Amino acid sequence: MTKIENFLNSNLYIASVFLFTFISWSFLFETPPFYFNVFNMFGLFILVLTITLCLSFFSNSLYALPPSMGMFFVVNHPSLTFDTTTLFFPILMMILLVSGFIIHLVRFKPILKKGRFYLGFLLLAFAYVIPLIYTPFQFKAIPVSMMAFFYFVFYVFFRSTMKGNLDFLFKLLLSINLLMCAQMAVYLLMGFLGHPELSFYERLFVGWDRNLGWANVNDMCFYIALTFPSYIYFIFKKPKTYLNWFLMLIPILIVILSKSRGGIIGFGASIAGIIYFAIYQGEKVQLKHGLIFGIFLIVFFYINKDIIYLWWTYFNDTATGDLNEFSSNRLFLYREGWRMFLRYPLFGAGWMSIDRVAITWYETYGAYQRLFMYHSTFFHTIATMGLFGLGALILHFTQIFKFLLKKMTLEKYLFMIGFVASQLHGLIDNVQFAVPYMGLLVLILPLFETAQKKTSFMLVNNRYKLKSEHQL
Repeated sequence: MTKIENFLNSNLYIASVFLFTFISWSFLFETPPFYFNVFNMFGLFILVLTITLCLSFFSNSLYALPPSMGMFFVVNHPSLTFDTTTLFFPILMMILLVSGFIIHLVRFKPILKKGRFYLGFLLLAFAYVIPLIYTPFQFKAIPVSMMAFFYFVFYVFFRSTMKGNLDFLFKLLLSINLLMCAQMAVYLLMGFLGHPELSFYERLFVGWDRNLGWANVNDMCFYIALTFPSYIYFIFKKPKTYLNWFLMLIPILIVILSKSRGGIIGFGASIAGIIYFAIYQGEKVQLKHGLIFGIFLIVFFYINKDIIYLWWTYFNDTATGDLNEFSSNRLFLYREGWRMFLRYPLFGAGWMSIDRVAITWYETYGAYQRLFMYHSTFFHTIATMGLFGLGALILHFTQIFKFLLKKMTLEKYLFMIGFVASQLHGLIDNVQFAVPYMGLLVLILPLFETAQKKTSFMLVNNRYKLKSEHQL
């Protein structure tokens, strides 16, 4: 078991899990008569089984994090709806997953701890389900509305069973970032191959005529924004190498080629945050390498200036003067969200209220609305959960920032940059309540709590410096 545990602590384990996730996700096409791609679902099964085995045989739930995070981004189906969330196979996966938690509790008997974020997650859980009491009954509303109780239970579980490792966390965040880039590269490649009649640079921007399977390109952008500061962690940890600087070209290109206007907001904030951090709290070596990388970016985009020209052309062409049209009809959703809030101001209209909005959306714009999305964290909160939900969300955010700002470390600083950047994207997209996003918070926050004193860096003259081996 010691050898297995050493493997679970290794870079190879993390790399293997996310490579497997990418390969499983890459099975793009349906396999009739099955609704989902069989190979893609088999990959999900392996990830869930890995989680269950890790929880069943090891007291430290940290080892379950790589497959847990991979599980959020492995499903590849172009038209997920409420109905698909209640199919047999996902329910079977949930039973297998929950069994791992039960086995862990029975075998290792951990002492359950509330943790710093207990109250915020608990109030959000109640905010999710209270509208079920007075809104029209729909069976599919039950699993959707119960999701927040799963978040709450999983948070308490991981807070009570995890021995955190911040270096492990940032390896996970970097792996997620590279996974997003790889998936988006496939999306762009499919479009590139499908349009040989266009010029080289135009083909780069076409993309495939479907989403990423678990979400669309806008979602991919805010996960890249959330995890982008992880590059800086390794830049500070290995200050003499240039590689981590030049790796950042990959997500920069991916976000630009995605043509996601909302993605630019969050990603731009993430870049601004790490530039500020590198200048004011980095050492001379980071400043020198950062300057070289900046010059490289200028030269690269000058040589390939058609990339910037085409991106700007696309952006300018969508600025028709009609703000609703420019926002991809988001103003319509915001108005509908506000209307729902006025009808149910205290506890909201419930998560299934978007079903009624989607009908109008389809009749008006000829496009189906995605899963329970009002395309704004604020409007989604007040529409589905009312003032109670808004209060719960504010408390949740307050607890997070209070924890991050107390005894600031390099790791906390970098995570806060990504968190704020992704939440800025949430002004025009439903970032906070996306299942993968909440799932990541449920895993990341307890890891920080249980490892907050294990930073690899020390602050000397307001500059973060890697500790020597005897200081760790």
